[in-house]
Order: sequence, then structure tokens, then C-alpha cells
Amino acid sequence: MNQTSKILITDDNLSICQILEKILTSDGYLTEVANEGKQALNLFRDNDFDLVLLDVQLPDSDGLEIATEMMKQKPHIPIVLISAYATVTRAVEATKKGIFDFLEKPLERDRILVTVRNALAQGKLEQELEQYKHDSMAQFKMIGNSPAIREVYDAIEKIAPTNSPVLVLGENGVGKELVAQAVHNKSSRANKQMIKINCAAIPDELLESELFGHTKGAFTSAHISKRGRIEMAENSTLFLDEIGDMSISAQAKVLRFLESGEIQRVGSTEISQVNVRVIAASNKNLPRMAEEGTFRQDLFYRLSVFNIHVPPLRDRKEDIPLILDFFLTSNAEANGNIKPRLTPSAIRFLKSYSWLGNIRQLRNFVERLMVMKTSDLIDLQLVKFLLTEPTNTPAKATEEVKTLSDAKKNFEKEYILSILEETQWNIAKAARVLSVDRANLYRKMKGLG
Repeated sequence: MNQTSKILITDDNLSICQILEKILTSDGYLTEVANEGKQALNLFRDNDFDLVLLDVQLPDSDGLEIATEMMKQKPHIPIVLISAYATVTRAVEATKKGIFDFLEKPLERDRILVTVRNALAQGKLEQELEQYKHDSMAQFKMIGNSPAIREVYDAIEKIAPTNSPVLVLGENGVGKELVAQAVHNKSSRANKQMIKINCAAIPDELLESELFGHTKGAFTSAHISKRGRIEMAENSTLFLDEIGDMSISAQAKVLRFLESGEIQRVGSTEISQVNVRVIAASNKNLPRMAEEGTFRQDLFYRLSVFNIHVPPLRDRKEDIPLILDFFLTSNAEANGNIKPRLTPSAIRFLKSYSWLGNIRQLRNFVERLMVMKTSDLIDLQLVKFLLTEPTNTPAKATEEVKTLSDAKKNFEKEYILSILEETQWNIAKAARVLSVDRANLYRKMKGLG
């Protein structure tokens, strides 16, 4: 029983309307009746209905045309057509246009109630999906009006409607996943969740299984059969993050899948066809890697049907106040706090800052700011303190430093920590900033504990 669902009944036969009203109200539904198409459209436009029962033959219009107009106005409201002359052809035509179901007269009570319940459940699912898509878009909102980011917006609009692979390139923290999600959300596959996999986070020996799945007993720990991420992305989008870290052997199998649309689970001889769009991303120089042979040239060309380069924050500094305001607002709303204001000098400093960690670093800065602030007006001094303070503050000099050697070691540790914080612990970037080899930096870090 549903006390709140409201149903619009449209039929020129008064006795049919009375029968439907009696059946539906006895089951707890609210009803409204129209006897003509124009009247039904007016009621539909001015009221919030959860379902429409609509006769095909109306005195002033064709029911299917009325239904089409209703779906244009409110596409999430399910419509069930009613007819005394139902045919398979007519029913197929109706379902192709988006009609939920087709009831044939004379109407049977149980059939009506089952259809109504199913239609309302479907309508609720579609509303939840719309809400999910709205929330997803808000979560993956891209901020900025600079020429550099507008080029990205334009590329997304052009590329999204296609089914071709997309390669998203850019530094760490610039928002490559946001771009991938935006492409997905604006595509015809947006009604399904985008499936993601971070190629750098999964060991080479497990990556193939994660992508393609495996059968029970395929390897020692394969106690059950498992679908891979590609299968999970059927009729949706697969996002291959940090594809530049994928091994050459795995690249060969991904290339085969891209060219044929076929996959084979580890340990299986069965080949399956899938319909998956691939968006890949990397912070590495893939064109150079392809030339050097550390990344397959054929895979690079197959992935880069469309390329989107996401600019670093230093190339779109005019966007920093907008992004900063977005993070401050989101954080304040999420934690029930008052959004603080920044002094003009603090904002100027943030716009001139290097932001080696890009938007991710800016977001982390805001999180720290919201915890560390002592008032709702943020000055330059606090901003500088938060951007230079190392993650792990060393002990006081009087407690730890006794000799000149200790002092040098303490300074070196503090300085390296500050660079690691600034680069979001990206060892390669930190090594470049410090002008040392990555291996040498690892040894330093180990030596300094």
C-alpha cells in the first residue's frame, strides 16, 4: 500500500475511470481523473503525479502523442497506456517511445495493481538514478573560467557523445579523474556507474586478473571465479588511471581488448564480447615513453583517438579564488562550520604560490586551514604557516640537537619533509625540486628515518 503515490487516470469512458479509481483508492493510492487529452496535459503540467494511466483513444487527441508530450515535460514519470484494441505492433511502438507498459481492456484488478506497483517502483528507481547523477556531477564538479580550463570544457563537450577511447594527460592532482567522470556523465552511458582502476596501485601479477577476471583455481588464491573490471563496465565506461605504470605484457592484452572488444578470464578458454568505452589517464609523458619503447606505441595510438590535456594550477591561477571558495564552502557545509574569509593579501599569496600538488594540494590546504583557523578571517601569516609547516614537526632543537652534525641532519630532515609535503609525497617531483636522483632521495629518507 502506498498512501502518498498520486496517479492520473485519463479515459473518456466514465465507467472505466470509476473502476480504476475504486481499484486504486482501495489499495491506498490518490487519484485524479481527466476525460480528454488536453485536460490531462494541463493536470500533468500543474501537479506532481507518480504515474499516469492513459487511454490510447481519446476524443480530442491520440493517447500516444499525449504520452510523448508528457515524457518531454517530465521524463521520470512512468506512463501506462490502456486500449481496447491492443496489438503487438502498437505495444512495441509504445515501449520504443518509453512507455512503461500496455494494458488491454477489459481491465483485470490484479493485472492493474501489479502493473501500477511495478511502474511506481521503476519511477522511484529512475528518480534515485537522477539524484545519483546529480550528486555525482556535484562531487566531480569542475571549477574555473580561465582560457586553459575552458579548452578542457570544450573538448569534453565534443568528445563525450562518441564511444571512442580518450587519453587524459596532466600532472598529479590536476583533476584527470574529474575530466574522465565529466566525459562519462555527458555520454550515453551516464546511466551506469563508471568503473575505475588505478594501474599503479595494483601489482603487475594481479593486474591482469583485476582487469579481465579469473576462474576458480586459475591460481593459488583463486578460490572463486571473479568478474574483472572490464566485465563490470559492460555498457559503461572503464577508467584506467595511471596507465603509464602498466607493464608491457598487460598493455598487450589491453590493446587486444580495445581492438576486438573481446576478453578472456585468467584460467578460462572462453572468449566474451563486451561493450565498454575506455578512458585512460597518466601523469607521465606517454608520447616520449612510446618513442623510447617503455610504452607500446600501438596502444598509445589506440588510446589517443582523443586527447585532453589538463593544465596545472600554475597555468590557470585566475581560477584559484573560485576553486578555493568551492572547497571552503563544501568543507564548511559538510562540518557545519561558518565559511571563513581570506584577506586580499592571503588570496594574492595563494594565487602566486607554485602549487606543485595542484588542486589536490589546494584541497588538502583548505582541510588543514579549517582545522587550524582561530577566527573566521584568515590572514597571510596563517596561510604561509600552513603552506610551509612540515607534515611531521621535528622535536625542539634543545631536545634533539646537540652537535653541529645533529643540527645539519635536523635541518635536512625538516627541509626534505617540507618539499615532500609540497609535492604531495610524489618522490619523482620531490627529487627534481631537490636536484637529486630518486634513488638518492630514497636513501636520504631511509637514513633520516
